[in-house]
Amino acid sequence: MNKIQCPSCGAEQKIQNPATVSLVCEYCSNIVVWDEAGLKLAGKESRLTEGFSRLFRGATGSVKGQRFAVVGRVRYSFGRGFWDEWYLALETGEYVWLTEDNHELALQKEIDARQEFKDFHGYSLGDELEIDGETFRVQELGMAKCLGLEGELPSGYLPDETYPYVDGSSLNGAKTFGLEFDEPDSGAAKAFVGTWVKPSELEVDENDYSW
Repeated sequence: MNKIQCPSCGAEQKIQNPATVSLVCEYCSNIVVWDEAGLKLAGKESRLTEGFSRLFRGATGSVKGQRFAVVGRVRYSFGRGFWDEWYLALETGEYVWLTEDNHELALQKEIDARQEFKDFHGYSLGDELEIDGETFRVQELGMAKCLGLEGELPSGYLPDETYPYVDGSSLNGAKTFGLEFDEPDSGAAKAFVGTWVKPSELEVDENDYSW
């Protein structure tokens, strides 16, 4: 486990994931980002309310039989409401995302799709696309506004920034997918694939972060 000092308040921060790119200081709420040049402040603060989720930063539990700990969260608005994306550290050493949207849960992992995607404007509802040899159908697309974040995250998300996204599922409905674009006119996208999670498949402990 690595440690850093917040450039704003000087508080010591523990880093669980060596791939962490940004962190919200738990003492002063400033967003800290870093690269090869070192640590720097993003110039923004982030404070999030807990909402109605059973999850919280530091929570431990199991999802689909896999032990996890919550190390971060990003909250997005899509106009009519919001959804949370929880960044989980699995006991296996992997990191995955658990999306929670109006009590619907999906567990997704970023994949190296090794392919070019159309730009965001090239997709429409009902379109089919292939990711890693499997066919998916577009069911939702839009511009997501970041409402805030907390904990450790693998990308430099910032509050009030907007991110183009395309979501959907496999033709048989068993798998989910998501594309996150850096820019609407760019085909450069992060690809995520996963499965739906039943409420009974998510168990949350009542203890603190323990591993």
